[in-house]
Amino acid sequence: MVARVENINPEVLRKCREQIGLSLSDVEKKVPKIAAIEREGFKPTFRQIDTLAGLYKVPRWVFISESLPEQYQFNRNYSFRKFADDYEDIFCHAEIRRVTAMVERFRNLILELREDMDEPVERFNPPESKSDASASGVATQVRKWLGCAEENFDFREWKEKLEEKNIFIFTTSKYPGWSRVSERRFRGLAIYHSILPIIIINNSDTRRAQTFSLFHELGHLLRKKSEIDDWKDSKKNVETWCNELAASVLMPAKAFQSVANNFYVNDLNDVSKIARRFKVSSYACLVRMKQLRIIDSENYQNLESKLKQYHEQQQRILREISTPITRSRPNEVLDQYGRIYTKAIFQAYHNQEIGLHKLCRLFDLKKVSDALRLEKNL
Repeated sequence: MVARVENINPEVLRKCREQIGLSLSDVEKKVPKIAAIEREGFKPTFRQIDTLAGLYKVPRWVFISESLPEQYQFNRNYSFRKFADDYEDIFCHAEIRRVTAMVERFRNLILELREDMDEPVERFNPPESKSDASASGVATQVRKWLGCAEENFDFREWKEKLEEKNIFIFTTSKYPGWSRVSERRFRGLAIYHSILPIIIINNSDTRRAQTFSLFHELGHLLRKKSEIDDWKDSKKNVETWCNELAASVLMPAKAFQSVANNFYVNDLNDVSKIARRFKVSSYACLVRMKQLRIIDSENYQNLESKLKQYHEQQQRILREISTPITRSRPNEVLDQYGRIYTKAIFQAYHNQEIGLHKLCRLFDLKKVSDALRLEKNL
């Protein structure tokens, strides 16, 4: 006789499923009796409960709770930067809700480990901004806050500077797995917390475009901190403000205009050269030229059209290349989980709070040698 689990709370089970965007038909592929379990109180087997816990990204004990525990509820305080120019609720997509659920769990694990080590994470303390502050003015404060008044950095360097300010930055994967998100879903996503807020970056985008998304999402976090959300702006105007902030941080007006004066800005090759100086994408550079009126609308449209044609040509070339992809799991893991999470896990390991097997599992690594190489990269 198959043993079955008593005292399952069908309401909690349903909420766990719905909050990551899975329908009954989605779950039935793994647990055929899910409808009966939720609606009729049918008692599941232990194997079914294990399967559901894996699907819903929660421990098994959650299913016998009187209500869904707060630490396993979604924080709906999300902001995001999409590829497409629309503002639908992206959290109707199960793949995104799975990723946000897992990243929230990583954040909670960091906080728990740091508390256990008597090294609690400090509160998020960005520059103060008034509700009517201009994006360019806030950008100046952000550069001072990060200790880089004039320097230009690449994505990885900017990411490390923001991590030093206690922001948990997670990057999705390019490869099949739970953390891969379609390139059409979003470019970046922010989840505000007063301690260890989160930024998620879509790794399907180019590195220079990811840099722009990084500061766009920082803009959303700053708005929560400064309560700029009290503005009566539309969602689209909020996105515009965050775009202007990112542009102003990465391409400060005075420095940008000085560099642009040395180039023939109506030539796409020169636009690319300026973009490389500031370590941004050519498109971001082009938009900044328009913002600062270095080029007029007609020239902007002409250059944008040429840039689009160039990118389409490059995409065709890449699709035709069949070069095998070489992967380095330690580098991938550090890029994906970031230094805050990685350091917390290794410190817990060296404090003998977790074993080597669990350490590898927390990084989704199959080889111990990869874990050892990962630590060397820190």
